[in-house]
Amino acid sequence: MRIYANAALHAKDLKLIPENVPDEEVKYVEDNYPIARFKDILPSDEWRYVAYGLARGGVFTKYDDSFDERGISKRGVPGRGTLYLWSEDVAKTRNSVTGEKFWGGPKYFPIATYAPAGPAFQKVDKWLSGTPLRQLYPPSEWPFMVVFYTGPLFTKHRSQFYYWVKQVAPENFVLINPVDAAKLGIETGDVVRVETPAGFFEAPAVVEATVAPGVIVVPYGMGRWADTVVKKPAYFALKGPLAKFVEELPDRVEIPEDAVNPVKNLPDLVKKILFTKSPADYYNGLAVDEWRFNGITPNVAEMLDPSLGEWPLLSWLGASQAYFDTPAKVSKTGKRHEFKVPYIVW
Repeated sequence: MRIYANAALHAKDLKLIPENVPDEEVKYVEDNYPIARFKDILPSDEWRYVAYGLARGGVFTKYDDSFDERGISKRGVPGRGTLYLWSEDVAKTRNSVTGEKFWGGPKYFPIATYAPAGPAFQKVDKWLSGTPLRQLYPPSEWPFMVVFYTGPLFTKHRSQFYYWVKQVAPENFVLINPVDAAKLGIETGDVVRVETPAGFFEAPAVVEATVAPGVIVVPYGMGRWADTVVKKPAYFALKGPLAKFVEELPDRVEIPEDAVNPVKNLPDLVKKILFTKSPADYYNGLAVDEWRFNGITPNVAEMLDPSLGEWPLLSWLGASQAYFDTPAKVSKTGKRHEFKVPYIVW
């Protein structure tokens, strides 16, 4: 929440967020976004700027302000314009959790917890602040790593509502290498369970040779589960502190007609062009289109950090969530899935 607030305040300074955010926008977020229950973490004025960004999925510059006539970004590369093999500034900076200084040059560090996970685990490098993840979750027990990817169509989870995109790629899946699939007896269309230390999710598999062995790839952009949800998702279960939060989600939520069906009043021709694969009772009535809430997201089962009280695993240098470092195991569920349109792997 505070990280988002920092970004919102910076956006306000850049005049991408207005100084006076309308009350109705703040109320909309408070009425519809579960994260609003934590708004008291922030001062009330900062929360208004955060609400402005949440209501839009972010804030954006105008295209002409960001790209030139050739489509090349006008923004320069951050930094001093010089490539350093050693940064004295980094070398003098201390890890705010452990108090130890960072390494100041190029160096490989294994995926690790943010701080030492416990006295039983030893460091492999004096410059590494935490415990290597593979000490905690060895490949013999967790042979896969879950990573995200997307093609040129989807960006985050709001793309799920863009129907001209959904008609090209209406659902997602998990990608698995043919060698791994053969070992597990998995074929395209098999519904598999991907288990991580944080929980599990189930999704149809697509066997794909461009995926590296030992990797499970999930196209992101679908699988919303905690906001604008109509029916409690059943494709995942969690361990740890978030399990109770998911259990408290209502089994079903009734939401206003204009929220379910914002296209009802569009011209008939437009509706038929944009929503050719949606039933007529969707764009003429109040039917909930399955595409608005389908798919899966691995976010729910991403790696937690035992050294930080089950906080999401972080990049200890960049301080952002680590999206590509979740150990996993995969098994068949015995269920099958029929893809309604040919799937696309970018």
